[in-house]
Amino acid sequence: MTRQGVKDVIALNRPQKLASSLSEGTGTQALGNEKLVLLEVGRAIAALLVVLHHADQATAHFSDVARERIFMWGQYGVDFFFVLSGFIIFYTHGQDRTGLAPAQSYLFKRVTRIFVPYLPVAFAWMALLVLFEDSSATERSWGFWATLTLLPMEKSSTLTVAWTLTYELLFYSLFVLAYLHKELFVAASCAWSSFLVLGLFGVFEQAADPVLFALANTIVLEFFCGVLAAAVLSKIDPKVRWWILLSGVVTLAAVVAFWTGQRALLGVPLALILLACAMFRPKVQSGWLGWSAFLGAASYAIYLVHSPVISVTAELFQSHSSRLVVFMMCVLFGVLAGVIYHLAFEKPAIRWVRRFNPSVSV
Repeated sequence: MTRQGVKDVIALNRPQKLASSLSEGTGTQALGNEKLVLLEVGRAIAALLVVLHHADQATAHFSDVARERIFMWGQYGVDFFFVLSGFIIFYTHGQDRTGLAPAQSYLFKRVTRIFVPYLPVAFAWMALLVLFEDSSATERSWGFWATLTLLPMEKSSTLTVAWTLTYELLFYSLFVLAYLHKELFVAASCAWSSFLVLGLFGVFEQAADPVLFALANTIVLEFFCGVLAAAVLSKIDPKVRWWILLSGVVTLAAVVAFWTGQRALLGVPLALILLACAMFRPKVQSGWLGWSAFLGAASYAIYLVHSPVISVTAELFQSHSSRLVVFMMCVLFGVLAGVIYHLAFEKPAIRWVRRFNPSVSV
C-alpha cells in the first residue's frame, strides 16, 4: 500500500462529531440464567447491516462513485444495539440487591466488557494515525484522552465507531443509581427521558459543549425503550408475542416510510420487536441458528475491527477488480477479522480479567 493509500484509509476512518458518526454499539453475551437466542441472532443481523453499510461506504469512496441508498440504512443497526443494551442491563441487573459491593461488581463487569476489547484496537489505530497523518497534534480531530476514556470531549476517539461506547458508558453510569436506591434510578430515568422527549419536539437546541451535547442527544431514548421492554417481559402473556412482533414491524415500516431523520423514533418499534423475540425461546442447535448466535456473540469484536479492515481492503483491491467483488471481499474480511479477534483475544482476555472480580461469573 502506498503512503497516499494509507492517508486515504485514515481519512475514511477519521473520527467525526457524535451527531454524524455512523457505527454500531455493543451488548453482553449472557442474559441472566437463560440465553435469549433470538436476541443474539438480532445482534448478528445488526452487526452485518453495519458491516454492509461501511463496505458500501468504503468501496464508493475508493471508486469515486455514489453510495447505494439501500446500504445506507445499515447504519441504523446501531439503534438496535442501543435498545438491546437498555434491555440487557435491566434484564440482567434489575433484580440485583442494592449496596456498594453489588455496584462495584456491576461496574467492573461493564467497564471491562467495553474497554478490554476496545483499547488494543484503538491504540493500534492511534499508532497508525501518528505515523501517517500530516496534521500536528493541535490540529488533529482525535485526542489521546478521549481515546483512553471514551468520555465526551471536544476531540473524539481515534476509532470512529467508538462514539456509541460513550453513550453506553453514560447509560451504565445512570444505572449505578439502582444500586443506591431503586426509586432513585426510576426518578432519574423519568427525568432524563422526559427532558429528551422535549428535545424531540424541538423545545431546546443541543449545546455545543460535548458533555451537554451527549446528555441532550435524543438517541439516548433508545436505551430507555429497551429498559421498558425488559421491565414488561415477565408481565406479558407469551401468547401475544406474534401480535407484538407484528406491531413492531408495522411501526418500524411507518417510521421508515415517513423518515424524518430522527433516530430516536426507531426506539419504540425496535423495542417491540426485541420484546417479541425475547418471548421466543428456541434451543441453540447446530445449523443457521447456532452460527447466527455465534456471530451475535462476536458482534462487538466485529464492530471494533471491521471499519479499518474494510477500508484497507477497499484501498488495496479496488483497482484490481470490480466494485461488487471488492464489496464482497470487504464484507467477508471485515466479519472474519472480527471473529478472529473475538476468539483469539476478546474471549480469553475477558475471561482472564474477570478472575479479578470473583463475584462476577464469566
